[in-house]
Amino acid sequence: MLNYIKVEELPVVSGQEDRRIWVGTLSGEFIVSFAAELIRKKYNKVDWARHVWNPVLHPTTSSNIWKIVQGVCATDEKMQGKGFNLASKCYICGKDTDNIEHISWKCNFSQLIWEWLGGIFLFCNPKSYEDVMKFAKHKSGVVQEVWILDASITMMEIWFLRNMICFEDERGSLVSIKLRIKQYVKDCAFRIRNFMWDCSYDYMIFRNFEIKKQPIKLQKIVELRFCLPEVNQILICCDGASRGNPRAAGMGFVCRGENGEFIYAESRGLGIATNIIAEIMAIIGAAEWAVENNRFNLCIQSDSNAAITAYTSEKIPLIVQARWQRIKLLFRRIQIFHSTREINFTTDVMAKKGACLSRGIRQKYTTKPRFLPSLEMPDKIYYRFC
Repeated sequence: MLNYIKVEELPVVSGQEDRRIWVGTLSGEFIVSFAAELIRKKYNKVDWARHVWNPVLHPTTSSNIWKIVQGVCATDEKMQGKGFNLASKCYICGKDTDNIEHISWKCNFSQLIWEWLGGIFLFCNPKSYEDVMKFAKHKSGVVQEVWILDASITMMEIWFLRNMICFEDERGSLVSIKLRIKQYVKDCAFRIRNFMWDCSYDYMIFRNFEIKKQPIKLQKIVELRFCLPEVNQILICCDGASRGNPRAAGMGFVCRGENGEFIYAESRGLGIATNIIAEIMAIIGAAEWAVENNRFNLCIQSDSNAAITAYTSEKIPLIVQARWQRIKLLFRRIQIFHSTREINFTTDVMAKKGACLSRGIRQKYTTKPRFLPSLEMPDKIYYRFC
């Protein structure tokens, strides 16, 4: 007969009095905001939302861009779909169909504006809003903000120009639109919050739009050292990893002695889980290994501040609360502290290997595995760039 339930995955009986548990949260406590989140109607997340509602944009601009991206603007093509008899020619160039895709990206007039804007940023003409989102991806934060501001204003001005020609019989000029875009950027420049890079490209962007330069964030180099445990104490470095949020997750930990010697390492598959659950389960797994091997003077190291805060504040998920309470009763002394990834890199490798394993599968190592080129050393300086 097949075993469908793994013994180690069964819940641990706490032995405490019965209490009400609400499954809507990890902690088992009822929270109104989480209840509202459960019952509200949810739609698929879209990538463009964070760009459309970027704080650098005025809310009026964001609402207009939302209509353009959603394709809900009242173009002749839309009106024809509702039964109206319209000529449906582009009001700006008089050629193709009057639809939002043509107006924004393919119209001869709009392409001239995009060429002018692309000449400043050294970008080619976008063919969709997806292009707008990715063009400045590898630029400084402040250039990303100025680009999304410029591109959004350009899209809005092109749409307004179409409405002026359609309803007011006016003809816009390329020069006047360029001036309005520049002025609008200057008016919204106080919304820019990011830092700029100390390079000629960033200075050129700010000079072209005549806006005030932003502060330059200087990169700091921090020296870090790996610390060994105290005498007769064991150090367990642990980490969790998820290939999505949530997706296939795993955990890993490496046990070191007081002289830094390798004692034991393990990778374990957790199935579908979030990053924070993987980090929390890594600490539990490390502590349970110590209990099984009679190591009761323990120091646990993790690079997840959120997981450490969950344990120190006693706000860990319900699924491990009883296990953690039993572990604490067995230990003479247990310490949990935070370390940066730069001095916790071996467990990062172990956790990623665990994320490739099926749920409940373990890989155990009593000698240092070959895929770990080196362990963290106390006499070596590591660097963090921030």
